[in-house]
Amino acid sequence: MTLPILDWTILAAYLLFSICIGVYFSKRAQKSVEDYFVSGRSLPWWLAGMTMIASAFAIDTPLGITGLVAKDGISGVWYAWSFVLGGAGALGAFIFAPLLRRSHIITTAELIELRYDGQAAAFLRGFKGVYFGIFANAVTLAWIIKAVWTVAEVVLPGVNPHLLISGILAFTLFYTAMSGLWGIAATDFLQFLIGSAGSIVLAVFAWNHIGGVSNLIDAFTVKYGAENAAERLSFIPSVGSPFFVTFIVFITLKWWGNPPPAITQRIIASKTEKHASFATMLFAVVAFGFNYWPMIFAALVSLVVYPDLVHPETGYVKLIVDLLPSGFLGLMLASLAAAFMSTVDTHINFGASYMVNDIYRRFLKKGATEQHYVRASQASTVIMLLIAVAIAYNLDSVSSAWYYISMLTAGYGIVIVIRWFWWRVNAWAEIAALAASGILSTLLSPKFGELIGYWDHIPHLEWQYRFLIVVAGCTVSWLIVCFLTRPTNEEHLKAFCEKVKPFPTFWGPIYSKYPDLGWNPYIIRSCFHWAAGAAVVYAFCFGVGNLLFLNIAAGAFSIGVSIVLSFVIFRTWKCE
Repeated sequence: MTLPILDWTILAAYLLFSICIGVYFSKRAQKSVEDYFVSGRSLPWWLAGMTMIASAFAIDTPLGITGLVAKDGISGVWYAWSFVLGGAGALGAFIFAPLLRRSHIITTAELIELRYDGQAAAFLRGFKGVYFGIFANAVTLAWIIKAVWTVAEVVLPGVNPHLLISGILAFTLFYTAMSGLWGIAATDFLQFLIGSAGSIVLAVFAWNHIGGVSNLIDAFTVKYGAENAAERLSFIPSVGSPFFVTFIVFITLKWWGNPPPAITQRIIASKTEKHASFATMLFAVVAFGFNYWPMIFAALVSLVVYPDLVHPETGYVKLIVDLLPSGFLGLMLASLAAAFMSTVDTHINFGASYMVNDIYRRFLKKGATEQHYVRASQASTVIMLLIAVAIAYNLDSVSSAWYYISMLTAGYGIVIVIRWFWWRVNAWAEIAALAASGILSTLLSPKFGELIGYWDHIPHLEWQYRFLIVVAGCTVSWLIVCFLTRPTNEEHLKAFCEKVKPFPTFWGPIYSKYPDLGWNPYIIRSCFHWAAGAAVVYAFCFGVGNLLFLNIAAGAFSIGVSIVLSFVIFRTWKCE
């Protein structure tokens, strides 16, 4: 397939604009490390929210959604929807956003020494800087780069994918290294608009190609049978279905955790606590409530148009090639480039923030000037990208590697949530949680079991059951270690509480001794807003889904519920 000049022009115009943004914001970003990594803590809620959305919409997102839908139907997307309950959703908006904004940290690794004391805290901060900030982050980027190769090989078979990706990465690195989060936020706003437009355009062409939702349902009935088709098109899996247990694991345990690093960075960069909360809620509503539906519909169409694909994920890319005319194809390619670049710029920027803030400045080079650390930040941005590219070229199966890495921290999310609310959690408890989840998930890994030779001698458990075992073992381990080791120093806890102003409910001895630290007394209201906020997102999400499937009354009712609950939250919400 030869790409027309018009489509190349659209793509080139977008890349040129990104460069201009980088040049424009370069002086502002180079004032200090705070300006470079968190925009001087001055982003308005709408821009912080938009950049959250753009960073979460990676080029592999539609491919991943297609794979989930191919395996488990629409309900398979609960792999993502479950996070509405957690740090990336309502819990982040109404519980964590104010706490994180008040902490004045740059990275979540820095939070370790704000919350804990001693050598254990220093070790844990360094470990998290290396593992989460560099290694796991680089594997995520490598997976995304692999996804670009898949897209490029299908859409542009005559173009060298390595050369194309190198060019796009060079553009991304240029404006990211020059302008830091300032440039990322500005380009992300455009990338969000282009990415959403491309996704919607493809869904419209897929709708026209299949002849509407009625024809899609009929095609599913023919392909899967009436009962299986209904199950695959259901938003929530039925009791007893193969996916139901996994669904329960998702909505009860999988979402536990603080906001992801990219979301946390935008929360910290927001103007105020209220701006941070509004931004996170905007992200949850748009990212979880709307953005997935055009991809879901295109994925469903691809399953009936291309029924024999060995890798169903490529069906989404084939729809782009087969359905979009010139002009629209250029827009779609620009949207995919935008999705790719918005994710790359975010990951190399916050990866560099860990390198500089939690490794270089903390352990290697103390007391240097801000300009020195800004230059180190720019160099670290380049290093972060090079590490990701090296992993992408040397791993045969990045997705398998990432799946293993995600299992390594199963259960760890519980302790990093509880540390905000219970004074007794200490650094050793977090270390024990990481160690226990890493050891257990490795021992229960099929590949590791086959390598060592014991896999055939133990029960072969599905992922969801292995996950439950890891969570249980991890939780028991960190609780035991917590009570067997000394608590964090009282003065250190006092300083932490004075700064972040947590809920006093489980801070017993600290609250009783220092009742005038400015504690947040609104725990009941905040929990109500958490539940109501999750209901807002889910009601809006399934309202959009029902409208897409022409269930007009159900869709309108759900969206109406979402609007009413939003009004209730807005009227009763007060950021202290």
